[in-house]
Amino acid sequence: MFFWFVAARYLKPTFVILLALESFFILVDSMQHLDLLSGSANIAVQFLAFNAMYAFNYVLPLSLLLGLIVFYITLIKSNQYIALLSLGYSKKQIFFPPFLLINLSICGYVGLNATDFAYAQESVENIISRNTSGGITSDLFIRYENDYIYFKKVYPLLQKAQGIKVYHTLNTDNGEKKLVSITRANEGFFENNEWILHAPVVATFPAEYTLGGAGLSVETFEKMNILKGFKPKILDTFYKNKPSVSLLDAIYSLQILWSENADSKRTRGIIYALGIVPFFISMLAVIIAYYAPPLARYGNLAMLGITFSVVSLLVWGVFFSLSKLNANAVFIPEISLLLPLFILFVISCRYYKRINRI
Repeated sequence: MFFWFVAARYLKPTFVILLALESFFILVDSMQHLDLLSGSANIAVQFLAFNAMYAFNYVLPLSLLLGLIVFYITLIKSNQYIALLSLGYSKKQIFFPPFLLINLSICGYVGLNATDFAYAQESVENIISRNTSGGITSDLFIRYENDYIYFKKVYPLLQKAQGIKVYHTLNTDNGEKKLVSITRANEGFFENNEWILHAPVVATFPAEYTLGGAGLSVETFEKMNILKGFKPKILDTFYKNKPSVSLLDAIYSLQILWSENADSKRTRGIIYALGIVPFFISMLAVIIAYYAPPLARYGNLAMLGITFSVVSLLVWGVFFSLSKLNANAVFIPEISLLLPLFILFVISCRYYKRINRI
């Protein structure tokens, strides 16, 4: 009963703030593209849906923190906070329901980032630019295991590529690579976790170059399955300056980069930003709970609310900026992202131990 009494007083302002910020974000963005929305109801619905998901990335952290600030100010002004303390409940017990709901929300948000939810921004941009191909990427040359792959054009959302060339190699006994065959195809599709090339032409080189021996063999196939597990969206983490990638695709990209001993700084930054950085919200929530006074006469609630709000915005802005910079491989992510987060974690742990002492 106590849990839901406290939880309800946190959830109500949080949902109101979340809905208000979402509506404001969508309204402002929609006003910039009224000509696009007035042309087709189907496009308008898609734009609003994807825009709402895109806005969720910005408004959720602020809603959770601002909701907690309103929660404490409301309890203090109504004297419910001191009443609960007088009944024998500690500050940690009162803080636990909001803290649990915040962490559950963050875990749910991280789970969403592992799905196609992470591509909402790209979908909005494609609708605005009237681009149905899903962000074409051109002229890519990539090493994948023992294969070297060239894509003339890649359509990530369509799971399609054009102008494909695959150079198959083998490691020789002396440690060198030997070109075995070249596969060419005008078109290929990513289906069932592998690439299916249409009408590929395979040129196989002879095992030994001897006079009178077998020469170059050229064969044409109806279809060919190759490059199992090499997803089109993974290419975003390699080549785009502002990649839009889900958490699972980023983890898979990291595995590929590690296997090839390639630079994985950008991919690590994306993984940290999507899976770890959002937990700064719960750490900052501990600091807010620590400084919340039990009675209104112990502090200026208006000034306290403004201070909490400004600090929340500043911390959110710092981590948001660092996440974007690391997605562009500007800094080393372990230093620029994990180190500040670890410092905030240590500070929050210290404050959490001392919540009941004041």
